[in-house]
Amino acid sequence: MKVLALDFDGVVCDSLREVFATALATYEFMAGESALLARLRSRRGAGRWHEIDFTGDPVMVSFESMMPLGNRAEDFGVSLRALDSFLELTDQPAYDTFYGTIDPEWLKTFHREFYEQRDTARAFDTHGWLELHAPYPALLELLRRRSSDAEIALATAKDRRSAELLLAHLGVGDLFAPELILDKETGVSKIAHLTALHERLEVAFEDITFVDDKLNHLETVAPLGVRPVLAGWGFNTPREHSLAEEKGFAVANFSNVEDVLYGGGLSD
Repeated sequence: MKVLALDFDGVVCDSLREVFATALATYEFMAGESALLARLRSRRGAGRWHEIDFTGDPVMVSFESMMPLGNRAEDFGVSLRALDSFLELTDQPAYDTFYGTIDPEWLKTFHREFYEQRDTARAFDTHGWLELHAPYPALLELLRRRSSDAEIALATAKDRRSAELLLAHLGVGDLFAPELILDKETGVSKIAHLTALHERLEVAFEDITFVDDKLNHLETVAPLGVRPVLAGWGFNTPREHSLAEEKGFAVANFSNVEDVLYGGGLSD
């Protein structure tokens, strides 16, 4: 391995609280009134979405269960629309079918507004916004200890400003060269991110290990020849672990991640 490319959300840090709050703020902008928002507002009171801890709330639990099935910001709106219709989409075909029923213009607007809502929340209370992201200490310690063993890159759907602030907040900003922080502007698919790394660093795809917590991302990039690794601590479930293993992808957890990434071993 010459390059270790990492997704951000669910790999470098746990961003569920921030993503859920930003998705709710965006959905409120898009939908106005809905039964789902009315119920959650009863818990929010006079506060802002980003100020309320919905950990353990059934809506947030269901929202998290659908995160592995999406790819981009608009997918958070898809999940909330499903929950607003009392649907819990449990597999990729069901999710893709429901996604196909939604107006593409609505999806495009949700995508744009999601990042505007994130920018607003981050500017309003930067410290509070950063604190919504929980680190994965075992991975961060490993990255620092083995930082000389491979180039470390970020391949994320986040905007660059958020990514840079969060890497600094997590204490690993110095491990990522600016040109190796590839954000949402790099392209829609992770294929674009990994192709950019392949070209910028002049390395073979086979020398790139890509870690993501979403199986569908790994399935998309595997034909490039990169080594796909599922981050088992991220936004996925045993369902995705089993499917990844069936496809021959490594599945990392905090007890074996060093061997999986740097020793070339497969998951237990």
